Amino acid sequence: MSDDGRDEWATLDELLGMEALADKPVGGEGIGRLAFYGRCSTEDNQDPRTSKAWQVGEATRFVEPLGGVIVEEFFDIGQSRSLPWERRDEASRVLRALKDPARGWDGLVVGEATRCWFSNQFSLTWPKFDRYGVSLWIPSLGGRFDPENTVHDMAMTITGGLSKSERQHVQKRVRAAMAAQVLIDGRYQGGRPPYGYQVVDGGPHPHPRKAQEGHRLRVLVIDEFAAAVVQRIFDLYLDGWGRKAIAELLNREGVPCPSAHAPRQNRHRLMDGWQHSTVAAVLENPRYTGYAIYGRWQKVDELLDPDDVAAGYVVRFRRSPQAKIVRSPHPAIVPVETFTAAELERRKRRSGGRSRWSGVERRRVSKKRVYMFRSRIKCGICRRKMEGAARREDTIYYRCNARTLVPGTGTALAHPLQIYLREDLITPAVNRWIGSLFDPVHRHQTVTTLLEADDSADRQLERVQQLRERVAAAEAAMERLRRALDAGWDPDELREQYNAAASEKRSAEAMLSAASGEHGISHEELESYIDQLGDVATALDRADPEQLGSLYASLRLALTYHHAEQTVDIEIDPLADRVDKYRVRGGT
Repeated sequence: MSDDGRDEWATLDELLGMEALADKPVGGEGIGRLAFYGRCSTEDNQDPRTSKAWQVGEATRFVEPLGGVIVEEFFDIGQSRSLPWERRDEASRVLRALKDPARGWDGLVVGEATRCWFSNQFSLTWPKFDRYGVSLWIPSLGGRFDPENTVHDMAMTITGGLSKSERQHVQKRVRAAMAAQVLIDGRYQGGRPPYGYQVVDGGPHPHPRKAQEGHRLRVLVIDEFAAAVVQRIFDLYLDGWGRKAIAELLNREGVPCPSAHAPRQNRHRLMDGWQHSTVAAVLENPRYTGYAIYGRWQKVDELLDPDDVAAGYVVRFRRSPQAKIVRSPHPAIVPVETFTAAELERRKRRSGGRSRWSGVERRRVSKKRVYMFRSRIKCGICRRKMEGAARREDTIYYRCNARTLVPGTGTALAHPLQIYLREDLITPAVNRWIGSLFDPVHRHQTVTTLLEADDSADRQLERVQQLRERVAAAEAAMERLRRALDAGWDPDELREQYNAAASEKRSAEAMLSAASGEHGISHEELESYIDQLGDVATALDRADPEQLGSLYASLRLALTYHHAEQTVDIEIDPLADRVDKYRVRGGT
């Protein structure tokens, strides 16, 4: 190296075999205009601004001496490295930009390879860059990735393995540390505390840095009022009371439900009184025995599509083995014996055992019933969904029960104790209304509305545009390769890429020709099809209940039952501005 250092990089190029001069674009100086890609780790909770700054800095220091300049930045925040590039926001933008001849850059540089490629992702990503003639510059390789260099190929394979190993090690350390905190310190690891407990300050955080940042320990203590309610629920259940009967009793006595007792931590709840599911959640929660259980569920990576490994993984929750579950003591509300007795009673009732409260033996109902209006009927008084119920063997009702409303409110006072609506009374009226949309009087308006709601023409235009872009991208790639041939490149090296681009162009042109000849259904064709159906209402009355329920769901049918007027409002989404009313009891 000379005294002024001017030959420093030339010497490094010779030693590392980077061949920087050969990599220069024809007619330009240096490696040209580059894009940057980076990713902020989700495992170690890094600050996104700091992480991006140092990654961009590393990339800039790497390419500037080689004559490169970063003209565009892509940076993913909060997305795991295990996601393939196609499923990351910014990485997918990079892949889409590859197809754009006017993207403004000819290469991509990264700050740290292990943050960008996980497991075998590089081997699935690089061919796309190579296909469009975009180079990859990786600091850990000391230069541009060369697919014919076996050392480069091996290094990137090892990089993917190291990235996967690093992620797994971080996950294991975090889980082990949290389990130790639960076991040793009795810390509460987050989330909403169970009804009957509250989270209080447990003193300074034992980690010095976190204590400096103001973090505090959180521990569970008993909420005396709610704990008494929990104990009473267990006592009533063991005395033979059912879950619904317990919920009704608590509502009648005005006991606040969990969301009303702690509204700040239950903002997503309606605070509409005790429900049987709320009682069940209390009876099934083992934390009331005085043990905090951590790690009952664990995250596992599963293939998104077992037939397509390249699609990557998705995170699923699976039950952990007993050896991984950690139990830490805290103040108990009910004894272990009481909780065990309640669990045995619940299993006995579920299996059809004898209930001391009812004095009769419960049996399983084996017959499958189809509720065609499930989740589609609302009560006109309280605006809640009415639940399906079979009062007799073959008669299905939809009911709204007032006992689950908050006592003393205006809605509860105006609501009858029970509201029932028979399914077989409203089904013919609903079918007649749907059929009336296709009668001679309304057919023209219905067909016009359906055609206006049909977006197949827009989708067709979008598909044609995408095919035209594919043709243009293929032509641009072929033109770049022709220029490379004129500049003196070896034809054998470019033959495969040129043939692939030509094949892509022919394929896109063939699909474009077929798509251009397609057309949507016309007004006359749709009316002719409706004529062939005959009486639509009669056909619906004869339809299978399960298929009819699927039809209602596809129409987004919505019903509102007004008990005082004995009427039902019927609405479907395509005709949301039209509401017809039919009397379903006590009249025509």
